[in-house]
Amino acid sequence: MKQSVALSLVPGVGSRHMRRLIETFGSADAVMEADIEQLMSAGLPLRLAQSVASRESEARARSVLDLCERTGVRVLTSEMSDFPRAFAECPDAPCVLYVRGEIDFNSGHWISVVGTRNATPGGVAAAERVVRDISLRSTDSVIVSGLAFGIDKAAHVAALKYRLRTVAIMAGWVDDIVPRSHYYLARQILESGGAIVSDMPPGTVIDRGNFLSRNRLVAGLSAATIVVESAARGGSLVTADIASSYHKELFALPGPIDAPASEGTNMLIRSNKAILYQSAEDVWDTLNWSAEPPRAAAAPSPAPSLSALTERQRAAYDAFPEGKRLDAETLAELWQVPLWEASSLVGQLRAKGLVAVDPYKCYYKI
Repeated sequence: MKQSVALSLVPGVGSRHMRRLIETFGSADAVMEADIEQLMSAGLPLRLAQSVASRESEARARSVLDLCERTGVRVLTSEMSDFPRAFAECPDAPCVLYVRGEIDFNSGHWISVVGTRNATPGGVAAAERVVRDISLRSTDSVIVSGLAFGIDKAAHVAALKYRLRTVAIMAGWVDDIVPRSHYYLARQILESGGAIVSDMPPGTVIDRGNFLSRNRLVAGLSAATIVVESAARGGSLVTADIASSYHKELFALPGPIDAPASEGTNMLIRSNKAILYQSAEDVWDTLNWSAEPPRAAAAPSPAPSLSALTERQRAAYDAFPEGKRLDAETLAELWQVPLWEASSLVGQLRAKGLVAVDPYKCYYKI
């Protein structure tokens, strides 16, 4: 494992290089033990061969593995039996994954649900309907998405609502939840048997290239990708192109011909890049998955009730601004109460499932 991580940390050794080297030498250990001439004969340019042969990345690999062990992050490499078999036909899929959560990547029906960040109310409703249909089709389905705003969030939330496992793919280190406002959602995903996944090491600075890597994981982990809503350009169309290049099945939901948020999905269908999605049965039939007897819809998880609040709690909750993260001192000022009373009130609202707290001790409405 250490040498796989070390090889992945060598600057310039991307997924394609790493896969080809492991295939040529038989293992990551053998690659890291090779000399410059052997590495160059395997197709590496001189400078890159020198970087690998120097083995300078081994010290950082030890540090990364120590961090993972301390914090409970799983490390999976392409040489391990529990590495996702769905990556087998993906030439640029990563060879190292960092995983928070105990999900089995090689069991269940894995389906990616993606779409625009700027989702319309209709798009959010459509994403929930897609996930609901999938949940009725099979209880062991796994919903994969990118934890972004819009359709990604709607897919994860719907999976939790209908009691399916869901996997969120990060563009940076597995514990760097972006956007930060989705920290509580990420925690719910883990508590419900899902996982947070990344191929990026700790300390990664997120840039545009990271999101492309995330899109590769979203497309590669699943047998099918469903695009719910997309403008003419956007990350979900990039994911769709990647899924097609991996020979994965691609589906899209049609939308009104004059709706900007449906231009991308309509284009995918019109150009025959995607299959028109009408129901989960389309996915199962296309992939020749065995059908399960239809089941009743899972009852949605009960939402916290406001009716049980005292008058003081309700006033505090109503005064708490939507979408804001406030510390106890700010809440005391907002509610015009002493700090100790603000701490007590926010604790009561947390106990009722109406407010959550992030790692920075800032509170926000759920």
